[in-house]
Amino acid sequence: MVGFMPRFCRTFTLVSGAMRIVIADFPLRLAATLAATFVLTAATVAAAQPVPPAEATPVPHRAVYRIGLAESENRSGITGADGRMVFEVAGNACDGYTMSQRLVVRLSAEEGADRLLDFRVSTFESGDGDLYRFISKSMMNDRVVESIQGTARRGGRGLEVRLQNPDEKIVNIAGTPLFPSQHLQALIAAARSDQRFFSASIYEGAGTGENADTATAIIGTAQRDQKDGALTKGRIRWPVSIAYFSKDYDNRQELGEETPVYQMKFLLYENGVTRELIMDYGDYALFGTLESITALERETCSKN
Repeated sequence: MVGFMPRFCRTFTLVSGAMRIVIADFPLRLAATLAATFVLTAATVAAAQPVPPAEATPVPHRAVYRIGLAESENRSGITGADGRMVFEVAGNACDGYTMSQRLVVRLSAEEGADRLLDFRVSTFESGDGDLYRFISKSMMNDRVVESIQGTARRGGRGLEVRLQNPDEKIVNIAGTPLFPSQHLQALIAAARSDQRFFSASIYEGAGTGENADTATAIIGTAQRDQKDGALTKGRIRWPVSIAYFSKDYDNRQELGEETPVYQMKFLLYENGVTRELIMDYGDYALFGTLESITALERETCSKN
């Protein structure tokens, strides 16, 4: 979703009354001791990286998360949060994957003026990994505050991105950034091979949609889930923390060190399912507790 892990795909700030709302792509707070590791690892990303082959992940499913306030700094003005997030992925490695996500959360402020955040995103990624379409919209109190739409195609010199909204333009991105499902598959492959750090260049259409981002992950020790749960019981899982760095934003500290645009933390299962989400927006953090999960029928390959 880390693409195909539920994620917000934008970062911007809204100041309304005493409430300072920072909206980012699926975030989480990590211990301060990990922050330096993120910065050092992100700086060593290889200029070219192989695109992992398509696998049978993610498993098609629909997940519903309860959203609440994990922590908040005084300057955010946010005192509470209550909402739901619905995440759905369908398709197969042959024809490609579609993903849809909607987050609706009511944020409470110190002065008593609530704000209703409504974020929606839909994507399609081809099975061969050469095509990626995306569209997203963010609304605050029923007012559109950000909307972006585009298509990325992989070629010999990198990606060609055709943006349709908010402005029509063509952008070329060098290298081989991973699309969402490719990033998920590469992350699971790294976890299976007992890698503790994994850094990759990714493209999700985040921010302005004109740049690839860097995602740096810290992967914990594998465990087999013993709790009852559809799609999770008996499966291997890893605690994962990811920091995202973006060229779209000036996020350097006073000493000149680059800091993450946002951070996220979750349990990642070997089939691509995620739970126990923490989404860190800097001034405040939200948690996501898995309420329900439903397996969807895996579509057969239309090319057979």
